[in-house]
Amino acid sequence: MLGDEAFRLAKEAKDITASHIPSYNEEQVRLVTQETRYLWARIEEMIASAGSRGASQDPGAGLATDSQAFSQRFKAGGGGDVAMADGGETQAEAENTSGQTSLYMLTVGRNKRCLLAYHHRRLGFLRTLLWSLHLAPSLVPAELTQRLAPEEQNYAREYARLNATYRDAVEEQLCPADSLDWTASGEVPPRDLFVEVRVVRDCGEIVTENGVVNLQAGTQHYLRRPDVEHLLAIGFLEHVNPL
Repeated sequence: MLGDEAFRLAKEAKDITASHIPSYNEEQVRLVTQETRYLWARIEEMIASAGSRGASQDPGAGLATDSQAFSQRFKAGGGGDVAMADGGETQAEAENTSGQTSLYMLTVGRNKRCLLAYHHRRLGFLRTLLWSLHLAPSLVPAELTQRLAPEEQNYAREYARLNATYRDAVEEQLCPADSLDWTASGEVPPRDLFVEVRVVRDCGEIVTENGVVNLQAGTQHYLRRPDVEHLLAIGFLEHVNPL
C-alpha cells in the first residue's frame, strides 16, 4: 500500500535511542524516495492530462487549486451523471482524478516527513555522541562507525571541524593564553588543579605542561586536571581519590 515503506522507516527511526543506533538502512531509504518520485510523476501526468489552462511551469505550484477546480471544470449543466466534460470525461471520472491527485500529494508529503525524521534522529544521535567524545570523530568506536553511512561519517568530521574553528576564534579573542573545553559540563567546578588518576586503557604518550607522560594501563599519575580532563570524560582514566 502507499506509504508502507515510509512507515517502516519511521518505525526504525523510533528505535534509535541515546545508547543505540541501527545500521543506516540505505535500501529502505531508496524505496521511499523511489515511491515518492513515482507518485510525483503521476501527479504531473494527471495535471497535464486534465488540460489545466494557465498552470504554472513549476509542477509544485497550483496543485491545490487544480485539484479543487477539477469538479467545477467538469461539472455539467444538468448535473446528470452522464454529462461529459471537454475531454470526454464524465463528472465521476473527473472527481476520481481529483481524489487520486490529492491522495498522491498527501503520500508524497508524508514520505518526505518520514525521510526527514529518520535522518534527523540519526544526526541527533551522532551529535550527542561527538560531544561525549570531546568532538573527536577518531574516538568513535569502530563497530559504531560501521553502522554509519559514508555521508554520516563525513558529517561527523565536518561538524567537529566547524566547532573547532569556532572555538579557536573565540579563544583568540577571549583567552589567547588558555584553551577552552567545549565539552566540559561545568556543573561542579574543579577544586584541585592536580588530580591523581589510574590508567584504565592504554593512551600512549601525551604532552602536558610539564612534559611528556606515558599513560600505560594500570599505572597511576599525578597530573594537571586540564591535561587529562578529556581522558577522564571518555573513561580512559579514572580518579583514584575523586572526593
